Parts: sequence; C-alpha cells; structure tokens
Amino acid sequence: MRKQFQLPEGDEECLVDSRRPWEAVAAGKVQWLILPGYKIPDGYNVATATAALKIPPKYPDEQIDMVYFAPPLSLNNGRTVNNLSLTQIDGRDFQQWSRHRTGENPWRPGVDCICTHLLQVDTWLARELNK
Repeated sequence: MRKQFQLPEGDEECLVDSRRPWEAVAAGKVQWLILPGYKIPDGYNVATATAALKIPPKYPDEQIDMVYFAPPLSLNNGRTVNNLSLTQIDGRDFQQWSRHRTGENPWRPGVDCICTHLLQVDTWLARELNK
C-alpha cells in the first residue's frame, strides 16, 4: 500500500485499529486517502467498493468533505441517488457523492478526523436506503 504523504498519528492509529487497508496517494497537489474493500450496506449494487477521501491542505483544521466510490454505487430498488458525478482519482473513475456537513453537524477541529468522517459516510449510505 502506498504511503505518499503522512496522516496525523491519530488517524493512522484509528485506521490500523479498525483493520481497514488504506493508501495515502498524492496526485499532483491533491492528497487522497484510498480505502479498498469499504463495506457497502445491503441494498446497493455492490457489497464492497473502494472509497476515497480528498484530504485538504490544512487538514485536520480544514474539514474533509464528500466521499468518492469505485465502482459507482446504485440502489438495487432502482431509485436514483442524487448529487452524484464522476471524477478521476489515481487513474480510475470514481463516483463523487456530493454530501456536506451542515450547521447542525459542523466539522469540529481537534475532535473530527478521518474516522469520524467515515462514520458520516456510513450515515449518508444508510440515509439513501431509507428515503
């Protein structure tokens, strides 16, 4: 697994503790956390996908936003998932999920991290199933 940039120690510990495989990939000036084998809930077209998080330059003081999946996700019930687009990451097509924190659930520097953002991602996936 590539480690082309350093994550904060707490993030690396959390990822290791969760037994998630991961790569830290620098693509030009953009840093990506790539998470192969990300568990996708029942009700989607795949059981696992590669998830990617764009790590902003001022992280952890600047929030992580959105999530990206390869292969693209769809719901088995045929309902459309809104606010999706395609983008290239590390030479692969990823589906961008345009999901953002709200004023009721803002990024909290010093509290939020990659692992709390992944909890948010899981919430977004579950929310689509329950619409």
